[in-house]
Amino acid sequence: MREYLNENTLFATVAMYVQETSALVLVVEGDDDHLVLKHHCSSDLRLIAGVGGREQVLRAATLASRRNLNGVRFLVDRDYDDYTFSDNEYEQNVCVSRGHDLFMDLLSGNPALLRRVIDVHSASVRRRPKESHLPVPDPTSIEQEALELASRLAAVRIVNVRRNLSLDFKRFSFGALNVRDFDTRVIAAMIMERSGYGPEQTAEVVQDSAQVFEEIQGRHDATVGDHDLFSALARVLRRYEVLVRDDVLHRSFIIGVDCAALIAADWFREIQRWCARNNRKGFTCREGTLAA
Repeated sequence: MREYLNENTLFATVAMYVQETSALVLVVEGDDDHLVLKHHCSSDLRLIAGVGGREQVLRAATLASRRNLNGVRFLVDRDYDDYTFSDNEYEQNVCVSRGHDLFMDLLSGNPALLRRVIDVHSASVRRRPKESHLPVPDPTSIEQEALELASRLAAVRIVNVRRNLSLDFKRFSFGALNVRDFDTRVIAAMIMERSGYGPEQTAEVVQDSAQVFEEIQGRHDATVGDHDLFSALARVLRRYEVLVRDDVLHRSFIIGVDCAALIAADWFREIQRWCARNNRKGFTCREGTLAA
């Protein structure tokens, strides 16, 4: 039934928890965010996975603010707010990722996490005989290649938001790309075709996407989404005959998330200060005394 909830029922659920528990409540966007944080929450911080995506969680936050519901914060992804040419204001009860999403903030906080995932899944391949025709996979270079590939898709996503196109990204897969097709224009054209757009508009979007990619190149933290990253990583690893699904890579990353990654996130410190002001512990990770 969770998929049928709206912001009103999400707000009602949150309000019930606030009234029935002495703990503070933190609402996150979805199950993956809940999964990565739940083992780092003290008994003073109750975690709730929102439903319906970012916009629904933000609407529930607005309801909570207007009805003066205290004891709750909402943690959401920034997404492409910095690239849409619009002023986005958040309610005071909302914490926002610094980069594109929570996972990219964690990756920034401890860059070794993703390389460790790559290292573990490609370990057997590195033990190939020296005469193998395939290159030896290096975690750092694979990470950079996956980030760049995911950035090419991010460019199309940004154009989609700016033009309000409603492109069907679910019909695109990195797995359908040949290595020579690791190109923004190819990716954009493929998505446009599968979304039912004609040649004229496709040409415009392809050109815009290529320009946006030049604009965002190197800004992986702010533009690449976690699901796109792990999908791109699975495709890059396949070049080295490392066959692993993107969801397995994603779960491996979640398992590896440590306090070093959490403590570096702006929203972590913001939530810890909020908990401290309410005489609650918050997250179990410690970074010394936090100023109120």
